[in-house]
Amino acid sequence: MKKIIIFVLLLSTIGLVEVSSGNLLAEYIASMEPKIDYFAMVKITVGNSSDKMEVLKIGEYISLGIKGRISKIYIVKKGDTYSIVTEEPVNVGALLWAYRFSKDTSLINKNYYVIFEGYENVNNVRTIKISFNPKYKSGIKRTVWVGMFPKILMKLEDRDQRGNLIRAREIESLQINPNSGKKKTIEILFEKGIKVPAREKLLSPQEVGKQLGIDLVLPTVLPVGYEFIGADIPQDETAQLIFSDGIGFMSIYQIKIPWWARQNFPPEKKGYVEWENLGIHFIVIGDLPQDMLLEVANSMKK
Repeated sequence: MKKIIIFVLLLSTIGLVEVSSGNLLAEYIASMEPKIDYFAMVKITVGNSSDKMEVLKIGEYISLGIKGRISKIYIVKKGDTYSIVTEEPVNVGALLWAYRFSKDTSLINKNYYVIFEGYENVNNVRTIKISFNPKYKSGIKRTVWVGMFPKILMKLEDRDQRGNLIRAREIESLQINPNSGKKKTIEILFEKGIKVPAREKLLSPQEVGKQLGIDLVLPTVLPVGYEFIGADIPQDETAQLIFSDGIGFMSIYQIKIPWWARQNFPPEKKGYVEWENLGIHFIVIGDLPQDMLLEVANSMKK
């Protein structure tokens, strides 16, 4: 009799986990854009290098301040506009994409198992630990720690197929409802910076190609699970095609080269894949093994 009761309880638990996966995903999505006002110091790690980022959210404003070794870069968002404040030349498009998150829950559900891993404390905040385990070799493993109160993404880790760290973010200190003086600071930063539209809806390849005066080349081969998300123009004369499986990203850049600087060379692996053909410089980069990136590149040859 005890065995039967245990078996029934086990089935009930499994059922709850299956049903709650949608709730876990909702918690994750909600934690990316918390409704509260806050100030946080965040440790950013990419590969083997780390840096600090200040995050300040007040009302409709949110500011990301990257404290580099030489200078600071601030990205301030208000409504549909980004404002960039920096003393150094910067690839605005790349910066903005670094802080955009995929919210396509259908893609995530299609390509990842969403698993509840338990409860953990992250810097004195009680969190729900959630992992996104890839169904295919092209996927990466993401683990997140979502605060129960406040509802905020306290920590994130992305790892490749071998378990190597790709990138991580962790809130090291958090202040809810920062003092009113910080509102003036964020308003001044926004007014001071270079304004860039916060394009939430991406363009079609045809729209981008027409604006840049080039015929964009699309890959005929994609890693399993990856789909075309849209196109953008992150900086002058540069087209960007964006692909995702819901968690991982891949970008294909196509840059028009002046006639006097043109050269042809085949795809080369450099941590990314780049080549040049018929006046267009191509770069394929993303959360994928280099062999997969090379396969995508070889499918794009004119």
